[in-house]
Amino acid sequence: MSRARELGDYRALVEALEMGYTPAELEERHGLLAGFVRERGAGAHYANGVVELVHGLEGVFVSFPGLPSVAYAWLGEAAGEFLGPLEAQMLLWEALERAERDEGDLVVFYEAGFAEDDEKIFMSYRYAGERYQRGIARTRPPLFLWLAGARESLIMLQLPGEGYLSFRLERGAPLLGEVRA
Repeated sequence: MSRARELGDYRALVEALEMGYTPAELEERHGLLAGFVRERGAGAHYANGVVELVHGLEGVFVSFPGLPSVAYAWLGEAAGEFLGPLEAQMLLWEALERAERDEGDLVVFYEAGFAEDDEKIFMSYRYAGERYQRGIARTRPPLFLWLAGARESLIMLQLPGEGYLSFRLERGAPLLGEVRA
């Protein structure tokens, strides 16, 4: 069992993008975590047009500038891996294949503006016992990928001009998973 702890999950993205929650409702549901991630995340900072990730001694912190109330924190020792384009492509294919086999819930952002344009996003997730998909899966590596599997979360982001950074994070014990304000 992992000694890591997780705060938040991909469901906050589903709520923000699919369920029609207003910004005020999202802030009420997830604002505390988003504030924690902004305040606590210390370390190396990586960003592109859709995501900000901080990797430090305390763990991995992910936030989304276009969705300020949505965030994720993985608290524990985490080692990132820098990838070239071919390795990033292989990781994307792995994530798409795992989502197709219902082995995880996947969110892929190809470009900024993903909230308004299905050509810029792909989601494959289970919600309330049903499997849903949104957008079109593309073969080129995205700006951001998050696969939430039963045993690990797979996160990858494109670093402009530098390649890709990925993390395989063993699923930790959830903290505040269902706490509501």
